[in-house]
Amino acid sequence: MKPLRMAMIGAGRMGLAHARILAGRFECRVVRVVDTVAQNALRVAAEVGAEASTALEDAFKPDIDAVIITTPTPTHAEMVEAAAQAGKAIFVEKPIALSLEAGRRAVEAVEKSGVPCQVGFQRRYDPAYVRAKELIEAGALGRLEGIRLVGRDPHPPGLEFLKTSGGLLVDMGIHDLDSARFLLGEVSEVYAIGGALAEPHLAQHGLFDTAVATLRFENGAVGTLEVALRTAYGYDIRCEVLGEKGRLHIEQDLRPNLWRYDLQGGHFERPRNFEERFAEAYAAQMVAFARNLHAGRPLYPSVRDAWYSLRLAKAAQHALETGQVVRVSEYGEL
Repeated sequence: MKPLRMAMIGAGRMGLAHARILAGRFECRVVRVVDTVAQNALRVAAEVGAEASTALEDAFKPDIDAVIITTPTPTHAEMVEAAAQAGKAIFVEKPIALSLEAGRRAVEAVEKSGVPCQVGFQRRYDPAYVRAKELIEAGALGRLEGIRLVGRDPHPPGLEFLKTSGGLLVDMGIHDLDSARFLLGEVSEVYAIGGALAEPHLAQHGLFDTAVATLRFENGAVGTLEVALRTAYGYDIRCEVLGEKGRLHIEQDLRPNLWRYDLQGGHFERPRNFEERFAEAYAAQMVAFARNLHAGRPLYPSVRDAWYSLRLAKAAQHALETGQVVRVSEYGEL
């Protein structure tokens, strides 16, 4: 079978990262890079040996088999709809949409057209999360009782991005909330508190940089999620699952596994950002996309699955903004 011909839609930070991973894969070729900013398109296209364009329709031409969507979050749903209507296989970064209504339209477009679609929740491809899932399903923990999730970024993005991001628990927290669903199942209700502690000026815009959410799962387990947009010590991602037979702990705190000792004590290097911490996961998810699409196997996670993670994130954000306990089912079903 010939390599699949792919088009990148969006040539920013994630677009470049994905294009680099796919370059040289036998299953596919990135042949076109589309971005409204010509300089961005030219930069990524030159690196992977592709054509550059500023016209969206060039991503949907007959010579393209699949598209990789890394445009700003507010455009995800409309890009997915357009790609589905054009009959192209799709990889789209999370979240699938900013609103549940737009997300529903994207799901309907994908399922009506029958095109394969994968959503970028890369932690589902991280070796530690994959192994934890296998152990849980094998009964290693017995009855599941709880989960603790921590997600802290080293520094916040710009104000204009935050204003259109959907909120702290939709843009950032959705990764941890998707992990909670992936490992423990569906959440029945959520409560959250937070504030603008690291960046007080965010409060003027109704924004949060710090939040703590509590989760009650349909299987009876309970959990907490801590999210923050700024830490002095770097990127901090942790996940701990508790069960009647033991505990699983996911954390990567050393890079490399080397400690240095001097008159000031002990020192070690930590992952500084998400690309560094999840480099293996990002590579695995894109390789899986290319391989499964080339072999005609289902893509994962699906757009439908991603909608339910968006539903949970929207419920959590609403709880954060109102101080209310929110039942997730009130946000409807697909």
